[in-house]
Amino acid sequence: MKLPTFVICLLLVLYAPDSQAYIDPNAGGLLFQILTPVFAAIVGAWLFLRRWIAETLRRLWQRLRGKSTQ
Repeated sequence: MKLPTFVICLLLVLYAPDSQAYIDPNAGGLLFQILTPVFAAIVGAWLFLRRWIAETLRRLWQRLRGKSTQ
C-alpha cells in the first residue's frame, strides 16, 4: 500500500517541467551578501549568550523536575 504512494511522490519530485523564469546571474552574490551578516550575528549572539542560555535551561529543567537549588 505504501509503495504506490512512494512512487507517486518520487515522480512528483523528479518531474521537471520547462521553466520560463529568469534569475539574475548575480542573485547568488546578493543572497550571499545578505545571509552572511545574518549568520555571523546569529553565531555571535550564540557564542556571547551560550552560558546564560545553558544556565537558564538548566534551572528550568531542574524546576520542572522538582529539584530547585534556590
